[in-house]
Parts: sequence; C-alpha cells; structure tokens
Amino acid sequence: MAGTSDANACAEPASTQLVVTTHTTSSTRADTRIPQSVEVDTWEASVHAATQAINQLHQHNRDTGQRGRSFTLPTTPGREATIPVWTSRTEWLRQLRHHITHITTGQTALTTHSISIERLIAVATAHARFADSATGRGVTASRQLIAHHAGVSLSVVNRARRVLKQLHMGVELERGRTLRTAEYLAAELHHGGQQHQASSVWALSSPKDVVESTPPRSQQISRPKRARTKRPLTRHRTRPQRPTPAATTTNPQATDADTLSPSTYVPSHNLSSRSTHQRAHARHDTPTPQPRPLHLQRAAATLIASSPALTAHRHIGHICDAIQAAGIDTTHWTGHDIAHTLDRDTRERGWTWPTANHIGSPVALLRWRLTNINWTGPSPSQLRTTADATRRREQAARRTAIAHRNATQATPEQRAAALAEVRRILHETPRHHRQSGQRLEYRRHRRR
Repeated sequence: MAGTSDANACAEPASTQLVVTTHTTSSTRADTRIPQSVEVDTWEASVHAATQAINQLHQHNRDTGQRGRSFTLPTTPGREATIPVWTSRTEWLRQLRHHITHITTGQTALTTHSISIERLIAVATAHARFADSATGRGVTASRQLIAHHAGVSLSVVNRARRVLKQLHMGVELERGRTLRTAEYLAAELHHGGQQHQASSVWALSSPKDVVESTPPRSQQISRPKRARTKRPLTRHRTRPQRPTPAATTTNPQATDADTLSPSTYVPSHNLSSRSTHQRAHARHDTPTPQPRPLHLQRAAATLIASSPALTAHRHIGHICDAIQAAGIDTTHWTGHDIAHTLDRDTRERGWTWPTANHIGSPVALLRWRLTNINWTGPSPSQLRTTADATRRREQAARRTAIAHRNATQATPEQRAAALAEVRRILHETPRHHRQSGQRLEYRRHRRR
C-alpha cells in the first residue's frame, strides 16, 4: 500500500500526514512535533556533555581519594611531602605529653592558649583516632565531631589546635569552607546526599626535634616465671611390686605391673601439667559472647516484616548490627518507627524503594540508608504517646469542668423552693412598703 512502510507497523497514510520543513507539524495533530536531525544532534550532544561531566566528577573523586560518608577537600599537590609523618598513634601521643610536661616550649604553648594538659590530650586523642595509622594524615573530622569524642567545647578544640600548630605536631593542610558548585556535585555523586560545607584537613606530624627530645620508652621488666613446685608423685602412688617367681610361673605374661591397674606408676614426664594449665587459663580468659538485647532483636524482626526488600535476608543478626551501627536506641525506636522514618525519608528525597530482585546486598543498602538519617530525636511512637497523654489530660479537664458546672447548677426542686420563699416574703411585706419601693425604683429609673 502506498504511503506505508513494512518496517513500521504503526505508519499512517501519506495523505493524512503532511510534513512541513519549517515548523514540522501535523495537519491532523497540531500538538505533535517530529524532531528534526538538528534537534536530535543537539540532544545527543547535550547527553554526551552530561555524561562527560559525570565521568569527570567520578574521576575527580577517584583522584582526590574520597572515602567515607562525606566529601573532603583535596589538598595542594606536594604539600604533604614537606610534613614528616608521625611515629605511630601511641608514640605521637606520648611525644606530645612529654613535650607539654617537660619541655619549656610545650609549657609555654599551654599557657599562651589557656588550655590544660588533660583537655589538650583529650582533643589530641580524638584527632589521632581519625588519622591514618601509618602516616597520621587524613584527619577530616569536623570540629563538632572532635568535640563530641573529646567531651569538650568547640572553643577548647580551637585552642588545642593552636597548640598543635605551634608545636608543629599538627598541620592544617586545607581550611574548611563552603563547597563550590563542582565540588557540591562531586559530593552528591560520592555519598548520595547534599553537602554544602567541608571540614578542614589536618595531618599529625612527629617533627625531628620532638622525636629527639622525647626519651625512649622504658623497657618493661619481665616478671620472672615462678617455678611450679612439683608434687612428689610417689606420695600418692603405689610402687609396682616385682612379681614373685610363683606368679611368673603361674602367669608368664605378668613380667611387670598391669597397665590398667590403679596402682600403676606413671612417670612424671608423661604429665603435661603446663599445657593443661595453659588450656585452663585460656578457657578462663576467653570472653563469653553476650546475646544481643531483646529489644534490638524485636526491632530488627519488625523492620524485616515491614520491609519487603529485606524479607529475603534471613539472618536477623546482620540487621541488628546495622541498626546498632547507626546509633539507634531501640529502647525508644521500635521496628515500626524505623520503617516509618525510612519511608518518610524516601518520599522526601523523591526516591522509590527497589524491589528485592534488584537489590544485591539488602544489609548494605539498609546500613547506608540508616547512616543518612538523624535518629537522635524522639521516635514517632514517643510523639504519639506524648500526644495521647496531652489529649487525655484535656479530656479529663473538660470532664472536671462539666462535673463542676453540674454540681453548682440548681435543681428544679431548689428553684421551686427559692420562688416560693420570694412569694412568701412579698406577701408578708406591707402594701405601702411595696409602693414606696416601687416609687423609689421609678425615680432611679428616671435619673438614669
């Protein structure tokens, strides 16, 4: 048939489709627009540019060594090469303590910046916790996180950092700042969240003068092993008696004591008393694994039952570990609360839960989702309990007011008795008194 194509089963006749080169509109459908080759090329070029931009952001994250759940500022090339690495985490803390307690420059730095030895060591320990164990670099924790782990305020963290700078035992490679547009996009591509600020990047160092001024660690004096007193085994054993000639004649095989006899002599070298003692000591020192709390197991079971994506994962212990790693207090947060919060966060981000067939590691997905939510506030069940208590108090107050109103309201019998008393008083009052009272009331009315 003319005007149709075998390759397109939905083609229309040529008489009903008129293509105009300028506007590219249809005579039958005014709202249908067929893209031309120029527009297709433009669209493909924009898609290619977007793909290249995303690839560049991925490459930027790989080049700058992004790790963890936050985006860190890249350091200036060659800056770290000029900073000596630390000896080790323990040695660096020991060098710092010796320098601020025995060296004049360290004591002067404490006095200059008004900080005590205990607080400086606490802040330094928090810095060392987040540093690379081999080099002491890569400290990208924020001041708030450092203050939280050290148990001090932000001003103490600032003063401690000034001391580390003055002693050249801490170097600020990059100052924290607001992320630029490209960095903001790279951060969102790295951890999937929105990050506008980046903390400072620090490197902990052990300078040569500090290492030389610190005395070497004293060798621990090994305690001499106490020799165990061997009990004379012969005291509790009966020496084997030589068989008599008569017994030998009666039983030719009885040349020595019977090996199954309780009176057999056992040589002392066959008793492994040392290994037995070590095994008993090892059994005593081996910690007994403690079971997970019951409220944590209940929360994990309820979360699995409420989340179809986690139903295929049978091991509840991994879910318990993910909840515990996120810092969720399951004494206040139930499994329904966690599932409700996850659904609300998904809706707010404009995401959708993937099906179980499209999830390769449900526990990893759950762990990542839980770490991006703040669980420090009250749970939905706590808010619901507080609202129910407030509503019950309001209802009780309303019932009390109604009861008080009903108690103070006069009954029909009381009203009838009061009216009868008024009529009796009016009937007993003389007439001229009533008339004078009426005239007085009339005058008062005229004055008004």
